[in-house]
Amino acid sequence: MRPVERGPQPVRNGQLIVFNDYREARNPLIERLGDYCSYCEMPCCEGPDVEHVQAKSSVPALQQSWDNFLLGCVYCNSIKGKKQVNLALFLWPDRDNTFRAFKYERDRCPQVADHWPANQRDLPTNTLGLTGLDREPGHPNLSPRDRRWLKRREAWEKASRARQNWESNATAALENQIIDTATSTGFWSVWIRVFADIQQISRRLISNQTFPGTCQTCFSELCQPIPRPGGMS
Repeated sequence: MRPVERGPQPVRNGQLIVFNDYREARNPLIERLGDYCSYCEMPCCEGPDVEHVQAKSSVPALQQSWDNFLLGCVYCNSIKGKKQVNLALFLWPDRDNTFRAFKYERDRCPQVADHWPANQRDLPTNTLGLTGLDREPGHPNLSPRDRRWLKRREAWEKASRARQNWESNATAALENQIIDTATSTGFWSVWIRVFADIQQISRRLISNQTFPGTCQTCFSELCQPIPRPGGMS
C-alpha cells in the first residue's frame, strides 16, 4: 500500500477551496495522488471516487473535510462502505508508511510483513480486512467481480518480465519503458518490490513525478522504507 501525501487543502485566488459537495474534491485529489486507488493501488481508468477515511454517515461533520479524503476504487470503496473506524486500529496510507507493513508475492493477496512485531499484527491485519485486500481465491467473501487480486498478479508478471529485460539490457530507453508500464499498470508496491535492489528504477518509482503524491519521507536516500514521522509504521 503506497504511502501518500495529499497535501494541504487546495487554494484558489489565495482562498481555501470549500467543497460544498465532497465529489468536487475528486479532481484535486487525482491531481495530488494520481488515478489510483489509495488502498489497493489499482489504476482507475475512469478515475477513482472520493473515499472518506471516516464514513460520512458515521461522522457527518467530516463529509466535506479535505483531511478526511482519499481515493478509492469501486471495490475498496464498497467493501469499506459505512464501517465506523477507530483510526488507531488501522494503518492509513496518508498517515503511516503502509509500504513497510506488507509483503507482496505473485499469487497471493498482500500479506503482513514478516518483520512486523507479533504484538502489533492486528494493525496491518485490520487494514487488509477493512477494504477486502485479504481476499484471494479460496476466500469466502471473494466476489467473481472483484478482480483486484488478478490485476495485481498481472502487474507482478509484467514487473518480473521488465526486471528480466533490465538485467539483459539496461538502457535509458528501457528504463523509460519500465516507468511507463508501471504507471499504466498500477500496483506501485509490486513494482517497488520487484525492483527493490535496483536504485535507479526505485528512485523513479518513488518520485512524485512518476506516481504523484508518494510520501518522500517514507524512504531513505538508498530508497529503503523507513518509519514515517508521526506514524505508526
